[in-house]
Amino acid sequence: MANYYDRDTKVAYVEQINSGKLTITEAVKELGCSRSVIYSWMKKLSEDAENGLPGSGHMKPDMAYQKQLEKENRQLKNEIEFLKKAAAYFAGDQRKGTR
Repeated sequence: MANYYDRDTKVAYVEQINSGKLTITEAVKELGCSRSVIYSWMKKLSEDAENGLPGSGHMKPDMAYQKQLEKENRQLKNEIEFLKKAAAYFAGDQRKGTR
């Protein structure tokens, strides 16, 4: 089973490793994860210190905004399809009534 760590834990371990207070091997033993996980955290934090490790189930602000826009776009497309079908239904109903 995979271990999940919050952002504060990840940042604390990376900071301790970067400052020389902790080695990667010690962190791996304490956390019970692989070296590649630690290296991944270090890389993500070096690329984006503020949003590099959003934590389990969280997204970077720009990704959250993109997901919101994608959801809104899907909803609008569904509404358009519904309105097209409704318009076709009522247009067909009107033709029958005029004869």
